[in-house]
Amino acid sequence: MSALILSAGVVAKGVLLFLLLCSVVSWAVILHRCLTFRRAESENRAFLTYFSRSSNLSEIRQKALKLKESPIATLFQSLHASAEKFRPTSPKRGLVEAEDRSLQSARLDRVLRSGIQDEMEHQERYIHLLATIGSTTPFIGLFGTVWGIMRAFREIGIQGTAHIASVAPGVAEALVTTAAGLLAAIPAVVAYNFFMNKLRVMEVQLDVFGAELITLIEDHLWRLDPPVSSK
Repeated sequence: MSALILSAGVVAKGVLLFLLLCSVVSWAVILHRCLTFRRAESENRAFLTYFSRSSNLSEIRQKALKLKESPIATLFQSLHASAEKFRPTSPKRGLVEAEDRSLQSARLDRVLRSGIQDEMEHQERYIHLLATIGSTTPFIGLFGTVWGIMRAFREIGIQGTAHIASVAPGVAEALVTTAAGLLAAIPAVVAYNFFMNKLRVMEVQLDVFGAELITLIEDHLWRLDPPVSSK
């Protein structure tokens, strides 16, 4: 293999160098995303465990502030801050009026959707590079192969002979770039599908948690103690 690479032409070597760079970028993204998803899933589990055991939203918020890599904790902070902003403070009514509740629920829903979108964009960082590398490197390798075969046939024409002994080295040299393109593409495609599946699962978790949290916020923050009647 090393002999084939060293004997390759300038174009083939350039293609191989570019494919090597793509492979390095691909593996760097794979390792980075693996570590990121691992931390996110671990902190999500820790936050959900604490969330299920505590009913004090302020204490849960303090816990969420410590889990910076958890998408669910970050979503909780956004919704909690938005709910506190619109929390009713009037002591003259025990329950928030239905019209106000509907308006504030709509605001919270918008915050939820925006928060989920922001978190998904954050988690999808660099993954598009895997899709690009997986879809383009086989064609780049094929280009190197076609160019190498053209070079091999040119040498055949110059030498005036078409024996297998003279054709095989050139063809083998040309096929090296196709093999390199596949080696760069296969891990990128597998990792891309793996990460996209994780992202779909995470998005579902955020949707379910967000709906549950909105209900909890409405019960805890928007329900005031009813006024005490004097007799």
